[in-house]
Amino acid sequence: MRAYLESRRNEMRKIDPGLATFICVSAIEAVAHNTVLNQAEMLSEKMARTLVDETTRMVVGYLR
Repeated sequence: MRAYLESRRNEMRKIDPGLATFICVSAIEAVAHNTVLNQAEMLSEKMARTLVDETTRMVVGYLR
C-alpha cells in the first residue's frame, strides 16, 4: 500500500506516506471487520457494492 501511495504522490495532498498508509489500511480493515462481524449475512450484492464505493470515497477524500 505504501509503495502504491508513493507512486501516486503527485495526485495526493502533502502527507507522510507511512501515516497515510496506516490510516487508509486501518479504515478499510475496520469497515471490513465490522461488516463481517455484524452484517455479513444480511449484506446483499448491491449493498456490498455500495459499501465498497463509500469506503473508496472515504479513502480518496482523505488522500486528496
